[in-house]
Amino acid sequence: MILACPNCIARYRVEVEALGAMGRRVRCQKCGHVWHAEPPGYVVEVLHAVPEPDFLAADAAAKDGPARPQLPVPAGQALRPRSPSRWTWILSLLVLAACVVAYEARQPIVEEWPRLAPVYDALGIELEEGPEAKPARPQ
Repeated sequence: MILACPNCIARYRVEVEALGAMGRRVRCQKCGHVWHAEPPGYVVEVLHAVPEPDFLAADAAAKDGPARPQLPVPAGQALRPRSPSRWTWILSLLVLAACVVAYEARQPIVEEWPRLAPVYDALGIELEEGPEAKPARPQ
């Protein structure tokens, strides 16, 4: 019997007796994928099965013609979490730059908009006090 890996399509010649009557778990030597191989003619008897509605297949048949069978996704190829996109990095750098500018230019910002002085106080950021500096809070 020829056994093919469903992941990489590598083919192996095995004896039917090696699979046993119920089949067995096998591992591909090429990619390491593990699956349950069944001997030829193996039939699974399902008792009290309730058919599931096939709404998606009916919609696909109506749009694209006959529905194609869906192949299972191998367990070893689970979805990986996506890394942050380029726009996420750009936005993060812009926010960081805005925070640096707001800190470094705090005195001119407060002189222009005196109502922001309590915000800097709440954040624990001290404003310059001196003869050339205007009062930080409106009077």
